[in-house]
Amino acid sequence: MDSWTYRARAEQRQESRFSAEIDAILCWDGVSQPVIIRNISIYGALIIGGWLPPVGQRTTLIASGLEVCGTVIWEGPDRCGLLLTSEVDPVALIGKAGGQSEDRPTITLQRVGPDRYA
Repeated sequence: MDSWTYRARAEQRQESRFSAEIDAILCWDGVSQPVIIRNISIYGALIIGGWLPPVGQRTTLIASGLEVCGTVIWEGPDRCGLLLTSEVDPVALIGKAGGQSEDRPTITLQRVGPDRYA
């Protein structure tokens, strides 16, 4: 009997990603679309939106305290990945946008049985 071993693909990013929920505008070829920055790193961002540009398209991402050019490097049904042309400070950007609000409730889960939490 043959056996196969698979290893999980290791994260190959050199820079940390930071979760965010930042309203922004993505501009390309005379089009401006509202988007949400879902996560961001020094040189990249995950963008969520209804209508997004194709892979290879050069764009400008605009948010509070941010205006940076980038290129779409991958796309999905409602999201795309941008490679930014210049370095950004994700922590400062999230702070300016209120991405780490202290008024959000904390949710704590407790184990109430085998594989059950409440």
